[in-house]
Amino acid sequence: MVSEYQARTLENVVDARIEMLQFEKEEDEEVEEDCSFCRSLDCDILFALSFTLIIIGLLILIVIFWLKECDYTFDSTKPKGTFNFPILPNNPSSYNNKYLSNNQLFSTSLTDEVNINNDLIESQIADNVQCIYTFIARKGQRVKIEFTEFQLAGTVDNCEVEYIDIYSELKDPNEDLLSVEVGGRYCGSVAPNIRISLYNIIVLVFHSRVGKKRNEDLIIKGKYSFISDEKYIAGLPLPKISICSYLIEHNGKKNKGIILSPTYPGVYPSNIICVYLLKGKPNERIRIYLKDFDIYFGGEHCPYDVLTIYDGNDNNSPIIKKVCGLQQKMEIFSSSNNLYIEFLTSDPFKNDQRGFLLEYEFSSNFVNIPKLIQNSVGVTHIRGTECDIRVQSTKESTHYIYSPNYPDMYPSNVSCTYILDGLQGDQNLEKVLLTFEHLAVFSDNYNNMGIINNGGNHNDIECASAYVGIAYDINNIKAVLSNSEGSVFDKVLCERLIIGNELMGPYESKSSRMVLDFESAEHPRNDDFRTDFGVPGEAVGDSNKCLFRFKDKKGSFNSPRFPSNYPLDTTCIYLIEGNPGDQIIINFDAFELHEDPSIDICNDYVELYNVFIDNKGKETFQLQEKYCWNMKPGPSISAYNAYKMKLVFVSNYEGSSNGFKATYKIRKKFKEEIPSVEGKDNDHCGVSIIARDGYTSGTFKSPNYGTKYGKDTYCDWEIIARENHQIHLKIGKIDVEGTLSNDRFSCLSAVIRVLPDVLDPTSVIQVCGDVATNVKPVTSKDNKLRISFYTSMDKVNGLKGFLYEWTEVKIVEKDNECSGEDKYLCTYSKMCIDKELRCNSMYNCGLNDESDETHCNITELASDLRSVIAAGIFSGAILLFILVFFAFLFKKKMEKRKRIKNNTKTSNFRGGKPRIPYRQQQPVGRIIVSNKDLDFSRYEHGQNGLISSPLTSRFINHDATGLVLPTPTTIDNTKKVDESSNVNKNMLLTNRLDDNTFDC
Repeated sequence: MVSEYQARTLENVVDARIEMLQFEKEEDEEVEEDCSFCRSLDCDILFALSFTLIIIGLLILIVIFWLKECDYTFDSTKPKGTFNFPILPNNPSSYNNKYLSNNQLFSTSLTDEVNINNDLIESQIADNVQCIYTFIARKGQRVKIEFTEFQLAGTVDNCEVEYIDIYSELKDPNEDLLSVEVGGRYCGSVAPNIRISLYNIIVLVFHSRVGKKRNEDLIIKGKYSFISDEKYIAGLPLPKISICSYLIEHNGKKNKGIILSPTYPGVYPSNIICVYLLKGKPNERIRIYLKDFDIYFGGEHCPYDVLTIYDGNDNNSPIIKKVCGLQQKMEIFSSSNNLYIEFLTSDPFKNDQRGFLLEYEFSSNFVNIPKLIQNSVGVTHIRGTECDIRVQSTKESTHYIYSPNYPDMYPSNVSCTYILDGLQGDQNLEKVLLTFEHLAVFSDNYNNMGIINNGGNHNDIECASAYVGIAYDINNIKAVLSNSEGSVFDKVLCERLIIGNELMGPYESKSSRMVLDFESAEHPRNDDFRTDFGVPGEAVGDSNKCLFRFKDKKGSFNSPRFPSNYPLDTTCIYLIEGNPGDQIIINFDAFELHEDPSIDICNDYVELYNVFIDNKGKETFQLQEKYCWNMKPGPSISAYNAYKMKLVFVSNYEGSSNGFKATYKIRKKFKEEIPSVEGKDNDHCGVSIIARDGYTSGTFKSPNYGTKYGKDTYCDWEIIARENHQIHLKIGKIDVEGTLSNDRFSCLSAVIRVLPDVLDPTSVIQVCGDVATNVKPVTSKDNKLRISFYTSMDKVNGLKGFLYEWTEVKIVEKDNECSGEDKYLCTYSKMCIDKELRCNSMYNCGLNDESDETHCNITELASDLRSVIAAGIFSGAILLFILVFFAFLFKKKMEKRKRIKNNTKTSNFRGGKPRIPYRQQQPVGRIIVSNKDLDFSRYEHGQNGLISSPLTSRFINHDATGLVLPTPTTIDNTKKVDESSNVNKNMLLTNRLDDNTFDC
């Protein structure tokens, strides 16, 4: 019995364990799986498949969101247009029939959709909608937004579910809107006020979470325009202080102007500081007139938003006034030639205040304060007024007051208030006694005595235009000090009063205060009146006729009364006369005509004529140019054979402005009208360019292009095409001082003039500025085109200049008119050009036609497809990564299976059959064997197949096979070791191949 059931020794266990470890190393976890699906797919492949499905789902969501997007960008290709919210994708059936443009956008109005089909609106608009409209103007422009209709869900105080955010202070359209300050949030039925961008960008963001719960119609409509920012540039920028800080100096060219808040009449920005430093000439004063003023009112002392005016050149000077709230017709004067204005705004937006419009004026004609006071003791000027005076008693003292400019003639249109205060207190109570020593105030309507014997409203009596009003009653004093217009005086005096007249006083106050008011007429009466237009030059004809002649080699002329406003309904003629062989150069130093687009673009205008004189002395006038309010013309030169010029200024009766000032110079005419050779005349640059075979396109540029052009520069080019051809001119680069927009230009210091019709001087196009896209291409009327470049004779900034490109073209109506191997027909412009110009890296086919450079290995811009291409590349990269990752995992799996299969075939262990895992899933502890092979009486350690606890522990820790052989009750120690080993091995093999079940 011992030979059949030998007990295992420690050596047997070790040998079996080593053998199994070697086998495991070769087969690398070869285990039969119970699941056939798990044999084909393991966890890493399942993970890859799940990850792929998730990414594909996300991409589908992105595409769906993309199709639902309602974001649009409006650029300056259209200077103005309309917009609606939101612009949604059309139905598939009608999508191809609608087009979007900046000027007329197709818009699916939520209101219309709700009225037509609620199901359709639900299918098009999700419960959470966001639309972003971006308006981008050109450099030198601002964006203006005005809402015409506005209806959103919610109320002004509760903008939670639906609203519009306005961002008007962005520098870059790509700025993160979450990190910048919103300019306002609006909902309900109250539309936002006008908005003007601080830079050149406005972004509107529409949010809606209403969805199907909408009870009211959604209507958002508006209009936009791109406007010039020139009017917001008040003077020389002071960038170190802030974006809206300027130095405004009176340099003799212009003594009047306007100052606008940064985005007037739009809502002004929050948290901004603007500074305006006005500097006049010595002996000048500065007048500020608040024509329109609307700033948030936070209290009497203006603690939040405030405009502070200082009587000096910095904010350490005395404060004249702090202004906030709604003000109209407020007038403030400086005491000296400097004035410092500071505009501060605080944090949150308030009630959409529009800011301010200020008018300023430099003048030495304002009342001279030292002369008005004349060093009188106790007499002081009230700061901020033109000529208001306060007289304070020094206890029973005598003081003298004077009218402005006394003893000379008082100025016109002046209002001065004199406040006379006696002492008032516990120990002192004085009255005021007023006596006139001299009085001569002339009014338009007067009687012989020029007096009023009883009180009354001075507007109802004879002294209507100039008077001295006296208020000594307490109620009348209050009325005069609160509002001088329509005030009631106790006495009103005018005309000349002689000494001894009872009306000369004395007048006694009823309290410790008396107020005297002096008003002068707009035009003081003068017995020897003669019209003075204020124009230097030789007056010709009647004294009241505005006609002047200039013969000096150099001089200046101006509009009537410049720099004050010119009179209405006036015509002035200026004749500048040289000698035969001369030419005349005219520079405008200042040019400001009355602007009123609602009437006519040329309600007031200036015309410039060439005067040609034939052999018989007959004069012929040829109109060269006409300038209106939207033009600030550059230097001009008379025609080559014209040595006389006539300038005509005409104003109507609608409005007035400062007018103009110009300088002229009479010089010898150039050697040639157009230089035949470049550099032949040192005073005259340019050249005549003649097109020919092989030379049908080229460029020309300003002198010293790329560095700086100089002052007093005069260049003329003429381009001549072959017969039946024309010249197409296109700007390449431009950097010339001045500004140019669609509806106006300002080219005072330097100008490029393009003349497409040589026979018609009025066809001239004036060009300046630094924005090439503002300069439109020009095609000549016939085969000639002229270009001139003139700079001011006195001073220029000297910028880089310009580069023009020209092409000889032929405009055809039929394609067969441009046939031939040496010709190329442009696709869109229908211009016929030389075939050699194709693929020459220059666009020669005209505006919006680049067909001559198509398919020439030139990178073509497709900005509207960039986002789609980027998204496609990104999505493709993700999918490619997933596929590569999946293929890698699959390849590794297949290699693993192949290796296992090969190892299985070459294995001779156990006849190549798969082993049973040596670690059973069931716990070891009980052995069930076939009863036919075992005799329970032969085991001393257990009954009924049970093994004792020590044997179980030994089995778990040392058995290498997972099978436990029964241990006989007696062991024959006389058997040899190898015999025992063979028995154990045979038993192991027998139990391996047996189908017995072991349940531990």
